[in-house]
Parts: sequence; structure tokens; C-alpha cells
Amino acid sequence: MATTLDADLARWVFASIAVHFKTIADGLNLPLLVEGVDERESEIMREDHVELRISGPFVKEISHGYWRTQTDINILLMNRMAMSTEDAYGIARWGGKITQAMAERIPIYKYGSDVGDDESLIGCLTQRIGKSESVRLVHFGQIDRTDRIRQSVVDGRYEMYLKM
Repeated sequence: MATTLDADLARWVFASIAVHFKTIADGLNLPLLVEGVDERESEIMREDHVELRISGPFVKEISHGYWRTQTDINILLMNRMAMSTEDAYGIARWGGKITQAMAERIPIYKYGSDVGDDESLIGCLTQRIGKSESVRLVHFGQIDRTDRIRQSVVDGRYEMYLKM
């Protein structure tokens, strides 16, 4: 049995998180841009959308062949403000749905088309435990005087343990 970390782990974590939150964004009828993967097309950037940023996984072998991974996820919500008759709480509703999704376990699969990518489950990201490790929803409001865009961000920190 191998005791080294699989070089594909980072790709699997990244792809699994993207798939997880794409499903959530689709349910909200919002385009999802994955930082470092998707083009930042000007038409999408001017409209309601969400942007996914992933940091990690940060890995540490805590025992021979037993690894702890930590991953941070940030989702930026962008909302073009319309007339005063618009639902002023739409962005808060989106934030609530994404917060709910972040509070769940995030399954990590061997996604891809390379050798060894069989879409099998390798583990689940769970929220890190600690007083400063909660899922956070932060509203920035309108970010510019002239541009009628408001922003919020949902931020979460996760860990997963693997035997390799």
C-alpha cells in the first residue's frame, strides 16, 4: 500500500468543490465562475453571478500514511441592483442557500479523464471545528457610488482525513 499523497488529490478536491457549488448556483439560476478555470466574460461579470475561489488543499501527514487536508472556500455573490420594486433581499436569499450548502459535507470524488479518475468517492470535506471556523456570510452592500452592484461573500473552512 502506498503511503505517499496522491498527486491528483488537489485536482479532485478542486473539481469536486466546483461540481458541488455549480449544482447550488444552477438551483439559484446564477452563473458560477470558478476562479482559475472559467473565463471572466464581460457579459457575465455585469450580471448577477457567483464566483468560486478555492485555497488548498493544505496537507499534512499526521501519522504514517494518514493525511489531514484543509481547504478554504470563498463564494462571492454579485447582484446588479434594479429598480426600487426589486426584491431587496435577493442577495441575502442566495447567501442563505450557499451558507446552507457550505454547512453540509462536501463529497470529494476522483473526477476527471486521466488514468485513475473513476469518479469514486475518496472522502468528504467537513467544517473545521473551532471558535473561528464557522461558515461566514458577509454583506458588503453597494460597492461603488455609480455602479449599482452589491456584493456578499460566503466563506468556509474545511478538513478531510485520508488514509493513503
